[in-house]
Amino acid sequence: MTSRARRRSQAGFNLIEVLIAMALLSTVLLSVVTLFFMGRSNVYSGKQLTRATSVSVHASEDMNALSGSDLMESFNVVKGAALASNKVSGVTYPNSIVRSTKVDAGGTNDPRGYLDRWKSFLGADRVLNGNLTVVIMPTDYADATDVTTARLIKVRIVTEWSERNRSRNVFMDMAKFNRSLQ
Repeated sequence: MTSRARRRSQAGFNLIEVLIAMALLSTVLLSVVTLFFMGRSNVYSGKQLTRATSVSVHASEDMNALSGSDLMESFNVVKGAALASNKVSGVTYPNSIVRSTKVDAGGTNDPRGYLDRWKSFLGADRVLNGNLTVVIMPTDYADATDVTTARLIKVRIVTEWSERNRSRNVFMDMAKFNRSLQ
């Protein structure tokens, strides 16, 4: 082998080759770091959704065990209670009564403590800025002046929370028949 060929075989990488290799490595590493960040964010989002859904299911199970009249009594819906057009999580519910863990927990609209219990399930460390709202929509009245005589009570459970500077929510619906009026 000649001395010129020997120098070429022992020569290292030139500056252009090193810069190209570093650019490729940087691109690959940036992609991998982004995937980890997005994965972590999605895991957190899924955890929040699971916890909020769990609280909604607890609320649904608690209310399923109640009769129609017990439901009304549990949320202090009494004769002469005024129905209003209420907006919850961007949805307007005409002719409804709203009870919320943010406002009514532990108060006169929560005589049996359901809202207070659900509020503890949400917890400050479990669901970020979590709030559970019960929308009660009585229909088909036996006495038009008394909401407690509704034969059919539609109920929507709305669980809301904050996530990455936006509001998220879970909805659950049920219908109760006030059998004591039939």
